[in-house]
Amino acid sequence: MTSTAQRKVPRKVPAYLIKEILNGIPIYYKGYKAVLRKEKTLESIMGASGLQVFILRYFSYLLIRQLDENQYFVFTGEGGMHLDVNNNLSGDVMIYEQNKLPISKIDTHYLDVPPKIDIEIDVSIDTTDFTEQTYIYQKTDRLLSWGVEKVIWVLSASKKVIVAEQGKDWLLIDWSKDIEIIDGIKFNISQYLEKSGVNF
Repeated sequence: MTSTAQRKVPRKVPAYLIKEILNGIPIYYKGYKAVLRKEKTLESIMGASGLQVFILRYFSYLLIRQLDENQYFVFTGEGGMHLDVNNNLSGDVMIYEQNKLPISKIDTHYLDVPPKIDIEIDVSIDTTDFTEQTYIYQKTDRLLSWGVEKVIWVLSASKKVIVAEQGKDWLLIDWSKDIEIIDGIKFNISQYLEKSGVNF
């Protein structure tokens, strides 16, 4: 006869439902349990929201238009970062100095060189093992200790932006403020959405 404790042990979760590995702990896509129950498809839980992609478009436009293309690479779309055996993370927008990312590193594997700046747009993870706040704090700490100089989180639920830089106190800023990304390039999420006619 199977005990209650044994019945509650979940079956092994397929690797394709793992979004990231943070400090050795798998971070699952939000909604992965519904996929296991065959109530949702994998594709339906992996996609970003319309608001997320709209904000991502804003960052892409700002950075590609204003950054020196001979000095920086700008990568968007959940690029993979291999920090070590216990940490495989993703970044929504990653800014690399070209002289620190050799072309030989551009292959079919996750990048194992820290970007200068990482920008994250919202949190979309299963919160069984992490609260959203704990996830943000631990991921940010890990990225900074790896060598990322600045991590920026845009959080639509609270309309706030977290700016974390090495050796400085983290800042929590209203997203209606002008906030610098790099080299004098600033963003203002509220202003951008309002100008674009997005009511949020």
